[in-house]
Amino acid sequence: MVSAVPVDSIEPVYLITFLATIAVCLSIFKFVAPWVLRRMTKKYDTLPWAKKVELNEIVMALAHSLVVGLASWCVYFTMDDIKPSLTRYNSPPVLFIDSIFFGFSVSDLILLLVYRSFGLPFIIHHLMAAFNGYVVLAYRSMPYYCLTGMMMELSGPCTNSRFLLKALDVDQTSALYVGNSVAMLTSFVAIRITANAMNLYHLLWLASTTDDFYQLSLAEYVCYVGGVLTFSVLNCIWLSKMIKGAIRLWRGVKKYD
Repeated sequence: MVSAVPVDSIEPVYLITFLATIAVCLSIFKFVAPWVLRRMTKKYDTLPWAKKVELNEIVMALAHSLVVGLASWCVYFTMDDIKPSLTRYNSPPVLFIDSIFFGFSVSDLILLLVYRSFGLPFIIHHLMAAFNGYVVLAYRSMPYYCLTGMMMELSGPCTNSRFLLKALDVDQTSALYVGNSVAMLTSFVAIRITANAMNLYHLLWLASTTDDFYQLSLAEYVCYVGGVLTFSVLNCIWLSKMIKGAIRLWRGVKKYD
């Protein structure tokens, strides 16, 4: 369904999904994650409070990345109406996934305000993600760019698993840790970098081939242009850290970040 003008309200079904996602995410953080982690390791109850917060958030993020990442790639391969040339287009599958993405981003920001235990890249990433989530739902525009942005989340399970193993002090030279690190780097390049490149390439193409791009609102420019630039920088920073870690692993360094 094509929309001729931008709107400023979120449809009830997506608002309910957004609110339900916040409730589910915070429930995972508060109840599900501790239950799972206690069965994974006896160390959990002996860990410092800040470490428990970190582990619980990792489990919550892992669940989110699986759901949003898989759903986004499924929509990408099965819905042929979501094209990079569309600026005003109401795509219910994309909006539904985005409402989950938005809910998770706000949940993480709530945890940030409550626990104040996350770093600057985390804060920047989630502020931009939450803003983008809202803009997509309110303006119902640029579904392809929203979708390819959320497709990056499928690299999350390996990344979150690596953080989980590191937080639990798993031997960094073990087959489990090394195997997950290799999978993390591979999935980051194959999924996150690829999806980000698709987003950036088609956004540049749209800006150079159609006047519709120049009819967007300021909020949409911040969302789509600012978003792709922000995530591109963050992805480069994270990829450089992964490559440095891989080099140290190759050289036989037993401890690396």
